[in-house]
Amino acid sequence: MVGDEYILWKGKPEKGSLFTAQDLFMIPFSILWCGFAVFWFVSAIASGAPIFFSFFGLPFVAVGLYLIFGRFIHTAYLRKRTFYVVTNKKIIRQRGSKVDTLSINNLPPMTLVAHKNGNGTIRFGQPYSHYDRGFYRGTTYSSHMFSLENIPQAVQVQDIISNAKQ
Repeated sequence: MVGDEYILWKGKPEKGSLFTAQDLFMIPFSILWCGFAVFWFVSAIASGAPIFFSFFGLPFVAVGLYLIFGRFIHTAYLRKRTFYVVTNKKIIRQRGSKVDTLSINNLPPMTLVAHKNGNGTIRFGQPYSHYDRGFYRGTTYSSHMFSLENIPQAVQVQDIISNAKQ
């Protein structure tokens, strides 16, 4: 590192579960989406509709297949190309050729979701809660929120970051 900056921790996401809490909604939705799109496509072809109507459904089928399978493949692809570094001055996340940093001195609120095996995700930023007709529907995080995903020994990494911040 540069000058008085030094590495406190480095790592990468562990292989393993690609499922998140959002998948409780996304999996049924994606199956319905793709099912309807395939139904449209097959019905249009079977009815002898003009070629335009038959192929109008293909982009919807493609989106449905991405929602069912592609997003998990994409997540696994990104995890293989993701690296994290925590220094005494910043947190660095590299995904492929894209590098994001957070200054230790100006960190947004930090939350940890830890699993029984010690892996976990550290998120930086304010989660938001969903309310529908006065009923609490859950807390989610923006997909663009800075996070250290599925890292080993997440509690220790959170402690390292907290101590560096002081």
